[in-house]
Amino acid sequence: MAFDYKLEKDTGCSWGAGRLACNPFGLNIWIEDAVLGNSQGFGEGRIMMDINRFEAKAKLETLISGTAEIERAYLDLDRVSLIVDEQGQLNLEKFAKDLFGESKGLGNQLRIEQCHLKIKTVEIMDLSSPNPTHNVVRLGVDIDDYKAEGALGIFKPLFEIVARAEYLPEGIGGIADAKTVISSF
Repeated sequence: MAFDYKLEKDTGCSWGAGRLACNPFGLNIWIEDAVLGNSQGFGEGRIMMDINRFEAKAKLETLISGTAEIERAYLDLDRVSLIVDEQGQLNLEKFAKDLFGESKGLGNQLRIEQCHLKIKTVEIMDLSSPNPTHNVVRLGVDIDDYKAEGALGIFKPLFEIVARAEYLPEGIGGIADAKTVISSF
C-alpha cells in the first residue's frame, strides 16, 4: 500500500497494521492493531508504538487554505518506547520530523484542536549516557480534551509525566528537554 511504503521510506521505521482506512472525502484516517518499529540506532529493533487505535479528522479548511489543522485526534497505545540514542536524539522526535518535516512534526505549523491520548505502558531507554538506563512504567494514561501543536504535540501529557519523574536526561534537545520545552506545551 502507498501509505506503508511512504512511511517506511521517509522514516526508516518498520510498519504493519491490522486495519488502515482513509476517507479522503471526510478527511478521516483510522488505524487499528498496528505496530510501528524504531529506525536504526534506537534500541536494536524495539517497537516504538504498539497501537490499538488511531483516528484523526482534518478540518475542511485544510483543503482550501493549505494549512494543516486537525479537528480531533485519538491515540490509544498498548505500549510506547521513548528511546534517546547515543547522540541524544529522542526516537519520537526523529520520527515526527522525518514523517512530517520540522515545522509540522515539531513546530507550530500543524494544530490539533482536540486530542485524546491513552497509554498503558511506557518503556524509557537512555542510550546517550556512559551508563545507559532502562525503565518500564505502567502508567494508565487516559487524558482527553487538550490542544496540541505539531504532530508530536499529541504526546504532551506523556512528556509532562516523564519530565516530572526525570526519566530522561536534561538538555537532550527538542521535546525531551524536561525543564524548558515541556513547559512550552
